[in-house]
Amino acid sequence: MKHPLTPYRILPGLSLLCTASTLMAQNTYTINNSTADAFLPGANPTLNYGAAGTLAIAPASSAKGEFDSVLMFNTASAVSQFNTTYGAGNWTITGLMLSLSSNFGIQGEQPTSTLFNTINAGSFGIDWLSYDSWVEGSGNGNGAANGAVSFNSISTLLSGTVDSLGTYTYTPPGNNNNVYLNYSLSLDAGLVSDAAAGGNVSLYFYAADNQVSYLFNSRSFSAGHPELTFTVAPAPEPSTATLLVTSLGGFLLLRRRMIKK
Repeated sequence: MKHPLTPYRILPGLSLLCTASTLMAQNTYTINNSTADAFLPGANPTLNYGAAGTLAIAPASSAKGEFDSVLMFNTASAVSQFNTTYGAGNWTITGLMLSLSSNFGIQGEQPTSTLFNTINAGSFGIDWLSYDSWVEGSGNGNGAANGAVSFNSISTLLSGTVDSLGTYTYTPPGNNNNVYLNYSLSLDAGLVSDAAAGGNVSLYFYAADNQVSYLFNSRSFSAGHPELTFTVAPAPEPSTATLLVTSLGGFLLLRRRMIKK
């Protein structure tokens, strides 16, 4: 005997098809190095450290004073891939993951350079900056010439729109040479718009308590560079949803007529 199609038979199939399609459509892309970065030490406010192999975060109350850091990614390669995969404007960012690696990850460890504080667990903040015109510089403790970024230029870094992306916990993972710690960034509207535009995205790091002392590799280090991973999905297509609803509606209408006969 032939079994007539019923909504109860077709709906699970449609639901499974839509779910599988959505899962398969997810796509990721990792930018495996920053474009520019530097740490900004309060104890040496006029000096530039753009060529240093590390970045640092520490509060002003720490033994060696405050360390902030600034980091820039260029997102052109990610945007190009997603435009090729989905078509320009046909995708949306669903996740942004920042990955940081360090050669100094042991609680209480003193980094090779005595410029830095000993490693310590704590909290730090990350802000998105609309200001992207800062200059990394080539200094390694040199004067901040030619507009290169320094502690004294923080007010300029913060002169545009500044959006908090959250507060994060740093727990030293041990001797973790080039092993990454991952931080999921808040999908702030400014950050998402900036990242999707295919240009430069600037992030600013600072201590969020009086405990943290975090060192992580810069783009100038030999390995374990900063990474930014995009997760995207196709933008909703009303035409597809409308087609599914229309098809199901047509099926139900046909089913009703068959019952009346």
